[in-house]
Amino acid sequence: MIGVILAAGRGTRLKEIGKLMPKALLQVGNKTCLEHIILGMKGAGITKFGVVIGHLGEMIEERFGDGKSLGVEITYLRQDLSQYGTGRAVQLSEELADGGPLMVSYGDIIVDPVNYRAMLELSENGTRTVNSVNWVDDPTHGAAVYLREDGTIKRIIEKPPAGQSTTNWNNAGIYVYQPILFDYLRKIEESQRGEYELTEALRQMVEDGIPVRSHKITGYWRDIGRPEDLEAINALLKKDE
Repeated sequence: MIGVILAAGRGTRLKEIGKLMPKALLQVGNKTCLEHIILGMKGAGITKFGVVIGHLGEMIEERFGDGKSLGVEITYLRQDLSQYGTGRAVQLSEELADGGPLMVSYGDIIVDPVNYRAMLELSENGTRTVNSVNWVDDPTHGAAVYLREDGTIKRIIEKPPAGQSTTNWNNAGIYVYQPILFDYLRKIEESQRGEYELTEALRQMVEDGIPVRSHKITGYWRDIGRPEDLEAINALLKKDE
């Protein structure tokens, strides 16, 4: 299994910080965000990675090179940002995956490392598709995930209008996929936001009856897309030291 980390984003919500540095290189505790993700997946047994870069991607390549300093192997996949979106980003990893399963994470998501291993176990070593969810007041800024009693996804709605969701489960941005994902990625169309969305491929898989299990995040979870989010996770990690 390979790990795929999406680190091509422009970081617009970070304002001036995002203009100077990719989100993946932001310091979270005593490591960069990208290190947290790579080392978390490594702890679950993944040592081969595809890191999708775009905005200021050369800074990421310069910092981590081939990954030897982290004890892993990194291949950089450059995303053409004229075809923007998480779906197009993951599609770049098809050759690297070489017909095998992949664990995918957005490059600005920090979680307790125990979640990576738990997701791999739930996926039965990559033979089942697994999504991750976290509990929020309103999933309007992410994707609302509706679950069946057995924990599989019934429905997923990207960026639902505020106050209209009847679920508190939010798409948490980490996945385990089987290679059938790439068949769906080739079919997705540009969304109303002008992006090719990974969640649209996931939604179509669910609609086609492919069982998608959900892992409920334990411990901490934080999207560091805004300055206040970065401050919050740093305060939390410092408290836990």
